[in-house]
Amino acid sequence: MRLGTLVAIRNLDEADARLDQARAAGFSLCQLNLQGSGFDRVALIGLAEKLLEREMRPVAIGCYVNPLRADEPGPLGASRKELDFVLHHLDVIGARKVVLFTGSHATTLFDPHPDNFTDEALEQLAAFITDVTRNTRARNYQLVLEPWHGHVLCNEDRIITFHESLDPAVSYHVRYVVDAASLITPESYPDRNRVARRVCRAIGPAAGVVHLRDCIMPPDGEAGLPGPGQGTLDYAAYVQALRENVPPDTPAIVRNVPPDELAQARSFLLGLAEDWEAL
Repeated sequence: MRLGTLVAIRNLDEADARLDQARAAGFSLCQLNLQGSGFDRVALIGLAEKLLEREMRPVAIGCYVNPLRADEPGPLGASRKELDFVLHHLDVIGARKVVLFTGSHATTLFDPHPDNFTDEALEQLAAFITDVTRNTRARNYQLVLEPWHGHVLCNEDRIITFHESLDPAVSYHVRYVVDAASLITPESYPDRNRVARRVCRAIGPAAGVVHLRDCIMPPDGEAGLPGPGQGTLDYAAYVQALRENVPPDTPAIVRNVPPDELAQARSFLLGLAEDWEAL
């Protein structure tokens, strides 16, 4: 896997500071999260120049539209309009993977909604992804769906069911974020290490991006998703399971780490596996 970090940017003015923080921590690869609607072609060209100046390369673009409410700007500011814009300007940035949510009927980002777990929600997600692929002019791209235990793709079995329901011409462009912490629930938390291994085995081969973060829940502490090694997962075993099941060229993105702790997180991961690609 190729080690990188998440860089979230709301506008071009803050790009320099965000990119410098990642570069100073030793990262040359990143997932760029473009938040809001403050980007046009000129801004993307400017962003590409800033990346080139720092010898940084984006391996994925986060454009977090909600497929179940695609015409509304989601909590991170993206709608179908922004997704279409990103897909039609992939050559400007150079990344070929676009990361998005799997969808939720809830009005807030992480609250569950009972309708998310229905067959109708799966069908709605499939219809959205099918429409996006049929209207995307680019040929070489991946839609990387990021599961969450409260969203439509809430566990590995549902991910497999969804993928098998897609037309082959559509599923060719669809991959998934592998992030075991996002699929661990309060009920499965006591068995979290086994769940993490199962997630890696089930969807690792279909990975488009790996997100590296940890988890913690009561009784060990307040529920949260800290950075890698900062929670209660057996992180060495988790990284090993990722390496055994995920395609070797998959970008592995460090998440939920403050800028001043990025270098420490990178060192921690290098201590678990020294041969990460393209450092």
